Amino acid sequence: MSIAVPTTLEERPSRAILAFRVGYALLGLNFLIPALSYIVAPAATYETLDQVNRLLGGGAYPAESGHLWHMLGTGNVMTLAFFCFLLLFDLRRFHPALPALLFLKGFSAAYALAIGLANSLPVFVAVFVLDALTTLALWQLASRAHREMTR
Repeated sequence: MSIAVPTTLEERPSRAILAFRVGYALLGLNFLIPALSYIVAPAATYETLDQVNRLLGGGAYPAESGHLWHMLGTGNVMTLAFFCFLLLFDLRRFHPALPALLFLKGFSAAYALAIGLANSLPVFVAVFVLDALTTLALWQLASRAHREMTR
């Protein structure tokens, strides 16, 4: 088995397509690895939230428990990873899934901001900023690459 190496400029992926491939691979792993860690070591997640909240000037992160919320959060992040890899696999075919991915991540961002402001938890305001930027990156990378592919 050999890997075909582009020999002409026309065969090489454009910058938009290359940025999409690299970005979505990294973002997919960015969702997959934490989702797996949530399953294996959920206490580490709460410890990290506590440390970041304190670092940002908040107090101790409130203790949480409950398998329902753990399952829902893990499912959310695993779904984000699934969508990223689905689009990475075939952007043309699965492009209609992009709005669902953007809604899932965008809603998480908005809800994190609401939690942060309502409960004086700066860690959730930081989550909002990161999630909002991630949502924009997901949109920009896929949209630019899709436009390039459909020319």
